Amino acid sequence: MAKEQQPTGYIVYEGESQLNGEPIVGIVTMKSGNEKTGNMAQLWILRSDIHPSEASKEGLDDAVCGECPFRKSLGGACYVTIFQAPAAVYRTYNKGNYPIVKDYSIFAGKSIRFGAYGDPAALPMSVLVTLKSFAKNNTSYTHQWKDNKDNETLKQVSMASVDNLAEAEEAKEAGYRWFRVTKDLSVLRDDEIVCPNTTNETLCIDCNLCSGNSTKAKSIVIEVHGGIGNDKKFIEKDLVLKN
Repeated sequence: MAKEQQPTGYIVYEGESQLNGEPIVGIVTMKSGNEKTGNMAQLWILRSDIHPSEASKEGLDDAVCGECPFRKSLGGACYVTIFQAPAAVYRTYNKGNYPIVKDYSIFAGKSIRFGAYGDPAALPMSVLVTLKSFAKNNTSYTHQWKDNKDNETLKQVSMASVDNLAEAEEAKEAGYRWFRVTKDLSVLRDDEIVCPNTTNETLCIDCNLCSGNSTKAKSIVIEVHGGIGNDKKFIEKDLVLKN
Protein backbone atom coordinates (compact mmCIF):
# COMPACT_ATOMS: atom_id res chain seq x y z
CA MET A 1 0.00 0.00 0.00
CA ALA A 2 1.37 3.41 -0.97
CA LYS A 3 2.26 5.70 1.90
CA GLU A 4 -0.30 8.47 2.39
CA GLN A 5 1.11 11.77 1.19
CA GLN A 6 1.38 14.40 3.88
CA PRO A 7 0.03 17.92 3.25
CA THR A 8 2.61 20.51 2.24
CA GLY A 9 1.00 23.03 4.57
CA TYR A 10 -1.79 23.73 7.04
CA ILE A 11 -4.33 26.48 7.60
CA VAL A 12 -3.77 28.00 11.03
CA TYR A 13 -6.31 30.82 10.71
CA GLU A 14 -9.26 31.80 8.55
CA GLY A 15 -11.21 34.87 9.55
CA GLU A 16 -11.09 38.62 9.90
CA SER A 17 -7.84 40.54 9.61
CA GLN A 18 -6.85 42.14 12.89
CA LEU A 19 -5.79 45.16 10.84
CA ASN A 20 -9.03 46.03 9.03
CA GLY A 21 -11.55 43.22 9.40
CA GLU A 22 -11.27 41.90 5.82
CA PRO A 23 -11.11 38.12 5.17
CA ILE A 24 -7.65 36.58 5.40
CA VAL A 25 -6.02 33.20 5.81
CA GLY A 26 -2.84 32.15 7.59
CA ILE A 27 -1.09 29.12 6.10
CA VAL A 28 2.07 27.43 7.32
CA THR A 29 3.97 25.53 4.63
CA MET A 30 6.31 22.95 6.06
CA LYS A 31 9.43 23.27 3.91
CA SER A 32 11.50 25.95 2.20
CA GLY A 33 14.42 26.16 -0.18
CA ASN A 34 15.28 29.72 0.85
CA GLU A 35 19.08 29.99 0.90
CA LYS A 36 19.17 32.70 3.60
CA THR A 37 16.69 31.23 6.04
CA GLY A 38 17.38 27.54 5.55
CA ASN A 39 14.62 24.94 5.62
CA MET A 40 12.20 26.80 7.90
CA ALA A 41 8.44 26.35 7.90
CA GLN A 42 6.87 29.48 6.38
CA LEU A 43 3.79 31.39 7.55
CA TRP A 44 1.93 33.04 4.67
CA ILE A 45 -0.74 35.63 5.43
CA LEU A 46 -2.99 36.22 2.44
CA ARG A 47 -6.39 37.59 1.63
CA SER A 48 -8.63 34.55 1.39
CA ASP A 49 -10.96 36.05 -1.22
CA ILE A 50 -8.60 37.72 -3.71
CA HIS A 51 -5.47 36.58 -5.56
CA PRO A 52 -2.46 38.27 -3.90
CA SER A 53 -1.36 39.96 -7.13
CA GLU A 54 -4.82 41.47 -7.58
CA ALA A 55 -4.95 42.51 -3.93
CA SER A 56 -1.62 44.30 -4.34
CA LYS A 57 -2.66 45.97 -7.58
CA GLU A 58 -5.98 47.18 -6.18
CA GLY A 59 -4.54 48.32 -2.83
CA LEU A 60 -6.52 45.67 -0.97
CA ASP A 61 -3.39 44.13 0.55
CA ASP A 62 -3.74 46.39 3.59
CA ALA A 63 -5.64 43.48 5.16
CA VAL A 64 -2.40 41.50 5.35
CA CYS A 65 0.31 44.16 5.12
CA GLY A 66 -1.24 47.11 6.94
CA GLU A 67 0.54 50.37 6.28
CA CYS A 68 3.89 48.84 5.35
CA PRO A 69 5.66 51.55 3.29
CA PHE A 70 6.99 48.94 0.88
CA ARG A 71 3.57 47.88 -0.39
CA LYS A 72 3.58 48.26 -4.16
CA SER A 73 0.14 49.89 -4.02
CA LEU A 74 1.71 52.65 -1.91
CA GLY A 75 4.53 53.11 -4.39
CA GLY A 76 6.98 50.93 -2.48
CA ALA A 77 9.24 48.14 -3.68
CA CYS A 78 8.40 45.05 -1.62
CA TYR A 79 11.13 42.41 -1.84
CA VAL A 80 8.53 39.62 -2.14
CA THR A 81 7.78 38.59 -5.73
CA ILE A 82 4.04 38.32 -5.21
CA PHE A 83 3.21 36.46 -8.42
CA GLN A 84 5.55 33.63 -7.46
CA ALA A 85 5.44 31.97 -4.03
CA PRO A 86 2.42 33.84 -2.55
CA ALA A 87 0.47 33.15 -5.74
CA ALA A 88 1.39 29.46 -5.63
CA VAL A 89 0.29 29.18 -1.99
CA TYR A 90 -2.99 30.93 -2.83
CA ARG A 91 -3.66 28.55 -5.73
CA THR A 92 -3.07 25.52 -3.53
CA TYR A 93 -5.36 27.00 -0.88
CA ASN A 94 -8.08 27.64 -3.47
CA LYS A 95 -7.89 24.01 -4.55
CA GLY A 96 -8.59 22.95 -0.96
CA ASN A 97 -5.25 21.21 -0.58
CA TYR A 98 -4.32 22.73 2.79
CA PRO A 99 -6.23 21.14 5.70
CA ILE A 100 -7.11 23.11 8.80
CA VAL A 101 -4.61 22.29 11.52
CA LYS A 102 -6.05 20.10 14.26
CA ASP A 103 -2.94 19.28 16.24
CA TYR A 104 -0.31 21.98 16.58
CA SER A 105 2.25 19.41 17.68
CA ILE A 106 2.99 18.88 13.97
CA PHE A 107 5.03 22.09 14.32
CA ALA A 108 6.99 20.80 17.32
CA GLY A 109 10.70 21.33 16.85
CA LYS A 110 10.17 23.35 13.67
CA SER A 111 11.77 26.71 13.04
CA ILE A 112 9.03 28.97 11.68
CA ARG A 113 9.32 32.15 9.66
CA PHE A 114 6.33 34.26 10.73
CA GLY A 115 5.42 36.26 7.67
CA ALA A 116 7.06 34.89 4.53
CA TYR A 117 4.40 37.19 3.10
CA GLY A 118 2.11 39.42 5.15
CA ASP A 119 2.47 41.02 8.57
CA PRO A 120 2.08 38.79 11.65
CA ALA A 121 0.02 41.52 13.34
CA ALA A 122 -2.81 40.71 10.90
CA LEU A 123 -3.39 37.46 12.80
CA PRO A 124 -4.83 37.03 16.29
CA MET A 125 -2.00 37.01 18.83
CA SER A 126 -3.27 33.65 20.09
CA VAL A 127 -2.31 32.05 16.77
CA LEU A 128 1.23 33.40 16.96
CA VAL A 129 1.62 32.42 20.62
CA THR A 130 0.44 28.88 19.93
CA LEU A 131 2.78 28.44 16.97
CA LYS A 132 5.68 29.87 18.97
CA SER A 133 4.96 27.55 21.91
CA PHE A 134 5.56 24.51 19.70
CA ALA A 135 8.30 25.92 17.46
CA LYS A 136 12.00 25.46 18.10
CA ASN A 137 12.49 29.11 17.18
CA ASN A 138 10.97 31.76 14.95
CA THR A 139 11.68 34.88 12.96
CA SER A 140 9.08 37.65 12.83
CA TYR A 141 8.94 41.27 11.67
CA THR A 142 6.11 43.79 11.89
CA HIS A 143 5.63 47.25 10.41
CA GLN A 144 2.52 47.62 12.59
CA TRP A 145 4.43 48.21 15.81
CA LYS A 146 3.62 51.92 15.90
CA ASP A 147 -0.07 51.04 16.23
CA ASN A 148 0.72 48.27 18.71
CA LYS A 149 3.04 50.01 21.16
CA ASP A 150 1.27 48.48 24.15
CA ASN A 151 0.97 44.98 22.67
CA GLU A 152 3.28 43.01 24.95
CA THR A 153 2.54 39.74 23.13
CA LEU A 154 3.62 41.15 19.77
CA LYS A 155 6.82 42.42 21.38
CA GLN A 156 7.64 38.93 22.61
CA VAL A 157 7.07 37.36 19.20
CA SER A 158 8.18 39.93 16.65
CA MET A 159 10.85 42.47 15.78
CA ALA A 160 9.76 46.00 14.94
CA SER A 161 10.61 46.66 11.28
CA VAL A 162 12.27 50.07 11.18
CA ASP A 163 13.62 51.97 8.21
CA ASN A 164 15.95 54.52 9.80
CA LEU A 165 17.71 55.48 13.02
CA ALA A 166 14.89 57.71 14.23
CA GLU A 167 12.44 54.82 14.03
CA ALA A 168 14.92 52.58 15.84
CA GLU A 169 14.89 54.99 18.78
CA GLU A 170 11.10 55.14 18.70
CA ALA A 171 10.88 51.34 18.71
CA LYS A 172 13.27 51.15 21.66
CA GLU A 173 11.18 53.62 23.63
CA ALA A 174 8.12 51.50 22.89
CA GLY A 175 9.90 48.42 24.29
CA TYR A 176 10.60 46.59 21.05
CA ARG A 177 13.73 45.01 19.69
CA TRP A 178 13.99 45.99 16.05
CA PHE A 179 15.23 44.96 12.62
CA ARG A 180 16.62 47.90 10.64
CA VAL A 181 17.40 47.99 6.92
CA THR A 182 20.02 50.46 5.73
CA LYS A 183 22.26 51.43 2.84
CA ASP A 184 25.20 51.98 5.19
CA LEU A 185 26.24 49.20 7.58
CA SER A 186 29.04 51.35 8.98
CA VAL A 187 26.51 53.39 10.98
CA LEU A 188 25.44 51.31 13.98
CA ARG A 189 24.00 52.15 17.36
CA ASP A 190 25.63 50.59 20.43
CA ASP A 191 22.57 48.38 20.84
CA GLU A 192 22.67 47.01 17.27
CA ILE A 193 24.65 44.32 15.46
CA VAL A 194 24.85 43.43 11.79
CA CYS A 195 22.78 40.39 10.81
CA PRO A 196 24.90 37.25 11.36
CA ASN A 197 23.96 36.04 7.89
CA THR A 198 25.91 39.03 6.55
CA THR A 199 28.90 38.65 8.85
CA ASN A 200 29.37 34.87 8.85
CA GLU A 201 26.58 33.37 6.66
CA THR A 202 24.61 32.03 9.63
CA LEU A 203 21.22 30.78 8.44
CA CYS A 204 18.07 32.12 10.09
CA ILE A 205 17.12 28.58 11.08
CA ASP A 206 20.25 28.44 13.27
CA CYS A 207 20.26 32.03 14.56
CA ASN A 208 17.18 32.84 16.70
CA LEU A 209 18.03 36.55 17.04
CA CYS A 210 14.91 37.84 15.22
CA SER A 211 12.34 36.43 17.63
CA GLY A 212 11.33 39.63 19.41
CA ASN A 213 11.83 40.06 23.15
CA SER A 214 11.99 36.32 23.74
CA THR A 215 15.74 36.88 23.46
CA LYS A 216 17.68 39.75 25.03
CA ALA A 217 20.22 40.11 22.22
CA LYS A 218 21.00 43.40 20.52
CA SER A 219 18.76 44.51 17.69
CA ILE A 220 19.61 43.59 14.12
CA VAL A 221 20.69 45.68 11.12
CA ILE A 222 20.91 44.41 7.57
CA GLU A 223 21.89 45.99 4.29
CA VAL A 224 18.88 46.80 2.17
CA HIS A 225 18.20 44.06 -0.36
CA GLY A 226 15.86 43.09 -3.15
CA GLY A 227 13.70 45.71 -4.82
CA ILE A 228 13.80 47.88 -1.70
CA GLY A 229 17.39 48.79 -2.58
CA ASN A 230 16.04 50.71 -5.55
CA ASP A 231 13.25 52.40 -3.62
CA LYS A 232 14.12 56.11 -3.78
CA LYS A 233 11.67 56.97 -0.99
CA PHE A 234 13.48 54.62 1.35
CA ILE A 235 17.00 55.66 0.34
CA GLU A 236 16.31 59.36 0.76
CA LYS A 237 14.53 58.86 4.09
CA ASP A 238 17.28 56.61 5.41
CA LEU A 239 20.15 58.88 4.43
CA VAL A 240 18.53 62.15 5.47
CA LEU A 241 17.85 60.89 8.97
CA LYS A 242 21.51 59.92 9.39
CA ASN A 243 22.80 63.42 8.69
